[in-house]
Amino acid sequence: MIKVSPGSVKEKGITHKRKNRGKKRKAESVPPPPSKKSECDQNWKKLKAELKTKAPPHKKRPSMKKQQLKAAKPEMKAEIWFDDVPDEEILLAEGISQNSSETLVGVDKGLVKNNAYEGVTKAVGIDCEMVGTGKRGSRSALARVSIVNQYGKRIYDKHVKVDEEITDYRTWVSGIRPSDLKGADEFSVVQREVAEILKDRILVGHAVHHDLKALYLNHPKRLIRDTSSYSPFIALNNGKTPSLKLLSSKLLGVQVQSGEHSSVQDAQATMKVYMMHKKQWEKSLKGGKMIKVAS
Repeated sequence: MIKVSPGSVKEKGITHKRKNRGKKRKAESVPPPPSKKSECDQNWKKLKAELKTKAPPHKKRPSMKKQQLKAAKPEMKAEIWFDDVPDEEILLAEGISQNSSETLVGVDKGLVKNNAYEGVTKAVGIDCEMVGTGKRGSRSALARVSIVNQYGKRIYDKHVKVDEEITDYRTWVSGIRPSDLKGADEFSVVQREVAEILKDRILVGHAVHHDLKALYLNHPKRLIRDTSSYSPFIALNNGKTPSLKLLSSKLLGVQVQSGEHSSVQDAQATMKVYMMHKKQWEKSLKGGKMIKVAS
């Protein structure tokens, strides 16, 4: 009979030792707390020295591939739109006091807002100048197209080549002279460029149907704001179609068309008249209550 010791088991040459259980580990020796102030100071100095010698955490550098992709990717700037931003926020963003005489649509009764956005906005104003062709200049031909944004900034201004013989430049009213049409762009080029600008935008003009007819273009009626047919403006002229000169004088205090016309200035005046009454105008189109325009 084989005796098996209580500490091990022998079977097929393999010895399995029992694990010591229930034995408590000896408590690690902990140094006693310092009893003197000098010992505390020495410990504190030692800790500060150890912290200073520690190296700063290593910052992982981006891979070369990521660096190349970042360098190759151009920086895209978003197009800026102000239509849905409160007026006071735009003024503050540009560093303009709300107590300033400067407004969103003009400076001291001017037609252009200084330091304003110069790109294409959701609303654009248009005006065209014509010259006469045919017998005694009885027919009209497009000679100049000007477009401004809602702040009065010129975004498009081109003279147009007239294929027919010009019999009357109408300089006294159009401001067009023979020298202006030298090297002018072809009608088809101007027509295409204007169509691209007007697409899906609010078109502001005075008797704007004449401008569209001259350009052989159509525009959705819901996107047209014609200052010659807006009811409150007609009321200012005793129920008759108002001229841009009258609206500019009464509503803006600015004299336009005193001599030769400028399609840029006319487009600016038309746009400012619209912008001054934009809220009530748009509200009336949505079925809201019409607000009378004070003369």
